[in-house]
Amino acid sequence: MNRKKLIHFGVPLFSLFLSGCTSAPPAPGSWSRAAPVALALLAVPVVIALRKSGKIPAIKDLLPDPKFNEQNITHTFIAALPTLTREMNLEVASSKQTEVLERSHARRFLGINLGTNHARVTVPVTYRYHIRLYDAWELRIDGGTLIVCAPEIRCSLPPAIHTDAMKESTARGWARGSPVDLLEELRRDLTPVLSHYANDHRRLELVRDTCRQSVAQFIRGWLENEDRWRPGKFTAINVKFASESVVPPNPTLQLYFQQNKT
Repeated sequence: MNRKKLIHFGVPLFSLFLSGCTSAPPAPGSWSRAAPVALALLAVPVVIALRKSGKIPAIKDLLPDPKFNEQNITHTFIAALPTLTREMNLEVASSKQTEVLERSHARRFLGINLGTNHARVTVPVTYRYHIRLYDAWELRIDGGTLIVCAPEIRCSLPPAIHTDAMKESTARGWARGSPVDLLEELRRDLTPVLSHYANDHRRLELVRDTCRQSVAQFIRGWLENEDRWRPGKFTAINVKFASESVVPPNPTLQLYFQQNKT
């Protein structure tokens, strides 16, 4: 644009700008009408700053999420399982114990005691327990507590037998042959016997609370991914297994947080 055109168009526009900036004195009561608008404009940056600092919730956080209501939360969790793990089972506990297996055989001949052969195996064993992720789940809401009815605890078979640390011993009766046959029987029966031990309810009870904590931590990870594990959302998880008739009286996992003191 040349200089003549700039003067031709620029001067009138500048004059128009000045005329718009020079306003008439405000009419009576105009300040009282404008004050709310001015205060609202001043509040905008304050609200934005508070939102960024986490002092006030976002509007979406104040609205109910249909995915997490009583009717849909179980389905929401099951639909999320493929994103949480690729496994079909969730390992929830392990227990390492030293097992002792013994076998003996006595023999008599014409009323004479020929002695007793003994064989003994001492071996460390790791028992592992899991739940099947695609068995039945049920999630219920009780205020800020999420009640989780999880599948039954199952033992993982066969147990891990630490044969590298296994110890064997034998003892022969005074008129008997070698007890190596008893030792071979113990070795052959080692896996079936220890698998039977793994299903013993007494061993299961030893790890039940650990299993409960593991399931609660798994659920917590899901809630954190969904931004649901925090004050104002869920603050406790209570886990009940399928074989249990009642929900435990105390939460399995509690969210502890510091409240700001005024």
